[in-house]
Amino acid sequence: MDVSEAESQDYPPRLYPEGSSNLEAKYINHNFHLGEFHHVREAIGRYVWEELEKSPIGIVAKLAGRKSVWSGKTVHYLLCRQLRVYKKEIWSLVVDQPIRFSLHEFGEITGLNTDPVQTESFEPDPYKAFWEELNLPLGMGPKLDELKPALEVCQSWSFEKRKWLGLLFLQAMGLYALHHNSRIPFKSAKRVFDDEAIMSYPWGRTAYEVLVDSIKMLDPQGGSYTISGMKDVLLVWAYESVTCFGERFGRVVNNEDILLFRWGGKCTRASFDTLFSQEIIDHGEVRVRKKVMKDSVEEMFPQWSGEDNDPQLVNLITDIQAGRFVRGFWEVQGKEKKRKLKGGVSSEAEPPNKKHKKEVKK
Repeated sequence: MDVSEAESQDYPPRLYPEGSSNLEAKYINHNFHLGEFHHVREAIGRYVWEELEKSPIGIVAKLAGRKSVWSGKTVHYLLCRQLRVYKKEIWSLVVDQPIRFSLHEFGEITGLNTDPVQTESFEPDPYKAFWEELNLPLGMGPKLDELKPALEVCQSWSFEKRKWLGLLFLQAMGLYALHHNSRIPFKSAKRVFDDEAIMSYPWGRTAYEVLVDSIKMLDPQGGSYTISGMKDVLLVWAYESVTCFGERFGRVVNNEDILLFRWGGKCTRASFDTLFSQEIIDHGEVRVRKKVMKDSVEEMFPQWSGEDNDPQLVNLITDIQAGRFVRGFWEVQGKEKKRKLKGGVSSEAEPPNKKHKKEVKK
């Protein structure tokens, strides 16, 4: 490593000082509970469920039918080693290698539509009557708790109405996987009444936003923290991005085009430090895929309304895209901060959204 070259770079710093993440000693929880889908499938019926599997959000129904192993330890490891970025994406540091989780990676893993959200007005005819039957407030998306009573009476409903209900459950329990007392987005909830609207809606973009926002806003209290959204996408990202994770823990079960279904996973008991040490002995470095590559730099930046500028992140992405990424930046930066820090915790330990607000007020 050329130290002077590393010092001259300006990449995003660590979100947390090395080894001092406020997530480190906590347990990761999530709201995506596969076991709960069985009751929904039984209530709405086999043929309706099979129809849901063919829908644009059918990956949720298919995921519920798979036998896979969730490794919170692997995802937790990456979340504890984030870089501070202001854009709507996550970067984590694996030893000295940065890996990206953005809308591009989410779309590649799920195959969901990640186009920009349409702005035109849309209000389907059956919406108000169905909302009233479910005792839902008009103009608002349902909570999971508000949908559950319908499972006790829906057996007598028409195929079409049970399909509407099933699509709402797929959103509440899987696509967004919010707290059971939180509302799913109304803009996506009302799409269930129109097949064309379902087909054209960017489910991947809205699902990704829920997942990443839940990570960006983490302020853990007590011994655990909870993420919303499709948590399995994060695990597949780990297997796809960090070669030794995939080889050691991923357990390939098929070679389907949708990467979300490629990995079966298994329990992760090994020490990551030991794993990486052996990886370096065997290969000279920790092998990673830093990000999904595009034909041009401009394509590398998904557009989000009201997003903050982040020149350090632009530098990192541009250098990786151009093949001039400089290794050793965070090692040099860490040594420099240790010299400067005199007790206490660095301000970088704050989530980026909170720190940015403070900087704006100055």
